[in-house]
Amino acid sequence: MDETTDLQTLARYPFLSGAKKYVEKLGMTLDKIGEHPVYSAAIMLARQRILDMPAGNFKPPEDEKTDQELLILSYPLARILASAIGDKTIAGRYAAAEAETAYERLRAEDQTTIEAIKEDLGLSADTAISLPEYLKLATRPAKKDAAYKLVNRTVNKGMVSLSPGDDLLLLKEAIRQKVLEPANVKNIPSSMKKTVNELKTMLIGAASEKPEIEFLDENAVPPCIKHVIGLLQSNQANHNARFILATFLTGVGLKEDQILKIFSTSPKYEEEKTRYQLGFLTGEKGNTKYTCPACATIKTYGLCKADCRVKHPQQYYRNNAGALSGKSAAREINPKKTSDMPKGGLL
Repeated sequence: MDETTDLQTLARYPFLSGAKKYVEKLGMTLDKIGEHPVYSAAIMLARQRILDMPAGNFKPPEDEKTDQELLILSYPLARILASAIGDKTIAGRYAAAEAETAYERLRAEDQTTIEAIKEDLGLSADTAISLPEYLKLATRPAKKDAAYKLVNRTVNKGMVSLSPGDDLLLLKEAIRQKVLEPANVKNIPSSMKKTVNELKTMLIGAASEKPEIEFLDENAVPPCIKHVIGLLQSNQANHNARFILATFLTGVGLKEDQILKIFSTSPKYEEEKTRYQLGFLTGEKGNTKYTCPACATIKTYGLCKADCRVKHPQQYYRNNAGALSGKSAAREINPKKTSDMPKGGLL
């Protein structure tokens, strides 16, 4: 694909060469983007890509030209932010999320578009692929699925046979590797350095400190989370609301038994299933640790209930735990208990 590719396609697949050429034609330096009345929003969108995409919660509008341009711009900015953070785990998680998002979209694409994207990335996979190329792209998938181990493939004259659908999975890995390529982080403007520091605090600081709290301080719970707890108790919490609540509670360091206590107020509670899903969200039962979405995403779900002057609900909690002016000392939240609960789960 090239610069003639339509904007919507470039917005959906911003790793394409056409997207890079489109950004270059805009003539926007990092300084100019930060000062631009419209394009400056791409920096916040890049921040959202890193925070929300690993949890599958990055779903901004992409119908209007401005939306599409911002999405295209946000991709290289997100790569710069991910590189500037300087943490391989965070960069890897982000790259994997970009690849997974693209993979899910590609599964619904027509074959012409798929072939064009494969060509753009230099991937020759069809019914067979060269041995060096296969080893480059199949090593990671083979760790999860033995079918991709070379010993389980037919190799003929330096070409490795592929089964239907293999080309998409190898394309997914090619995208991950492309996203993971180091970005130029020299001469980052102060506006982006501030964003980098915020991301470090939220993603590295929280992980390195490994906080663990005995109970949830009622005085410090942000309005959106209190609202979600209310929805939970009245059996109106949908998947997004439950995901936000679970990742918020694990993010602030609440112990599992206390999290179960809060979720037990739902009429659709089943302890064993909820405990398993918590393990999945925290990464104990999988390769990915999910984080609570940022305020911008929570707003899109209609769950934001006040202007808290923060960008993330965990930031609100940490700012106010045991320290709200005019409030009493830290006090445990006491969700109402229910009985005769039918079977159900966390998500």
